[in-house]
Amino acid sequence: MVAATVQLLRGTYPFTAVVGQDQVKKALLCAAISKEIRGVLITGSAGTAKSTVVRSLRSVMPGLRIHNLPLNVSEDRLVGGIDVDHAIKHGVKRYQAGILKEVDGGLLYLDEINLFEDHIVQRVLDVMEGGENRVEREGVSGTHECDFGLVGTMDPAEGAMSSHLLDRFDICVSMDSITDRDRRIEVLRRRLLHESSPDDLLTSHSDETLGLMEELEDAKDRLPCVIFPEAFYETVSLLTMEMGVQGHRGDMAVVRTAKALAALDGRDQVCLDDLQEAASMCLQHRRRDREEDPGGTPRTEEPSPDPSDEEDEGGDVWEPPQKDLGERPESEREDVFSIGDPFVVIDYLKPADRRMDMGKRRGKRGSSVRSELPGRCTSFRIPRGEVSDIALVPTLRAAAPYQVQRRRQDVAIVLEASDFREKVRMSKNSTTIMFLVDASGSMGARRRMVTVKGAILSLLKDAYQKRDSVGLMAFRKGSAELLLPPTKSVDLAYNRLREMPTGGRTPLALGLSKAAQLLSSDRIGDGGDMVMVIVSDGKANVPLDGGDAFADAMEVAAKVSALPIRFVVVDTGSGYPRIDRAQRLARALGGAYFRLEELNADRLAHSIRMTVHG
Repeated sequence: MVAATVQLLRGTYPFTAVVGQDQVKKALLCAAISKEIRGVLITGSAGTAKSTVVRSLRSVMPGLRIHNLPLNVSEDRLVGGIDVDHAIKHGVKRYQAGILKEVDGGLLYLDEINLFEDHIVQRVLDVMEGGENRVEREGVSGTHECDFGLVGTMDPAEGAMSSHLLDRFDICVSMDSITDRDRRIEVLRRRLLHESSPDDLLTSHSDETLGLMEELEDAKDRLPCVIFPEAFYETVSLLTMEMGVQGHRGDMAVVRTAKALAALDGRDQVCLDDLQEAASMCLQHRRRDREEDPGGTPRTEEPSPDPSDEEDEGGDVWEPPQKDLGERPESEREDVFSIGDPFVVIDYLKPADRRMDMGKRRGKRGSSVRSELPGRCTSFRIPRGEVSDIALVPTLRAAAPYQVQRRRQDVAIVLEASDFREKVRMSKNSTTIMFLVDASGSMGARRRMVTVKGAILSLLKDAYQKRDSVGLMAFRKGSAELLLPPTKSVDLAYNRLREMPTGGRTPLALGLSKAAQLLSSDRIGDGGDMVMVIVSDGKANVPLDGGDAFADAMEVAAKVSALPIRFVVVDTGSGYPRIDRAQRLARALGGAYFRLEELNADRLAHSIRMTVHG
């Protein structure tokens, strides 16, 4: 029996040889026994063996076909389209199935799923949920049943998935890096053994593998009979509401997964432990009540402000006493505040005015749609003039049905002008975002800097996920200091933000001038988009030459507005009456204006429409 198993699974890494990662393995096994579970997403850093554990499923499910979807797959190759060979030979269009037909009855694996085009992932999810692939394109139509499992893996550091696509995965689990010394040694030992003598590794884990095969068969038979207690429905609903889960997919995923967990454990009824484990697998990626810091960096909690603190009639707020201030004047006082809770950020960099139209048709932020080289081909179209970049396959498909009517003589296929299609390419534009942060003493009022830092961290994470370079400059006392030159390292930006002190007066004009000078310098400007995000309440009190501080800031704003820089002003002001200096600054810069709270997509996303579309 062992020898037969080794022969059958030759070359496959044993599922039971994967060290640790219990939650990931349970998630995959739940999906293996339950067709109701719609998709498993595994996240983790590069090198954590995400692909290995997915492919190792073959070792406990003999005969399982795992299809790896190519990253550059086209939609016609995925869902099917015109049969070119038949059209050339017979002059008749007919449907030819694509990859989704081939994967029927197997497992579709999308490695680096976050790098796929959204419409490809969307189509895969639609077909998986509907169990049918229906195609109507290029004059042909076809329908076929399509029953497959779906697993995606991704490294969050390479970019995020949109929340609506995340929600469509029933389960999302994390592949953690192993930090225990003994486990790391065992991982190394097993991996090297697999590379030098894979049969020996299979043999050493054959008993566990055969035992797990039997458990999976029993679990499949048991699953339809598993009972989900009526009282647990209320528990699931309360839990999803408490975690801010939108929609009902999360509720249903918890129920399906809890039943699968019970079946795997050999029980006929879901228990509370099953429910808790299922909630961990199915709700973490859907929750909207909190966000984690990058890399799990611990954050020190700040005490809540005293509710008895009141604003005076002028709108200023009480400044909490600072530690060890002695007799130092206010201009020298400073404190280092921790970082508040981050949140999902709205698309605050959408082009909003005439200056933001750089003469390009824009696709996603940071990308431009173009028909000339270079760039990645994303689609094709009928040419609008001379063709310089032929889309060969679409051109051949367009010409195929007419070949029986054309005199081909000694050529395989005859092309006419009406057949030609040209490529539409998407190229990535580099974007540099400089965050100019007001770190003066007024930002410490009611510990407002805690919230402001949380917002800035959210903006930094959003910029990083979109592959932007981010820099950080703070102005306070009598200077503007570059804390972080433009970088793509969000961890480095986080550390600089955490250590940024608060205190002193507000040299807004100086900060604007220095930040604009830096962005327009040769060492920063590389032909890409330049964006300055100014985070301030606009209360300038340090003039440039002894005049009015805010008037100086407005004068500088008018000058730098002519530069090829997009400006966004985030108003951190609070209290009533609310001054409009930050808003006036945004108008002088010709940029977009947001209040701090409006950046939170979960709370006030609808309030952005008027500002974005002018």
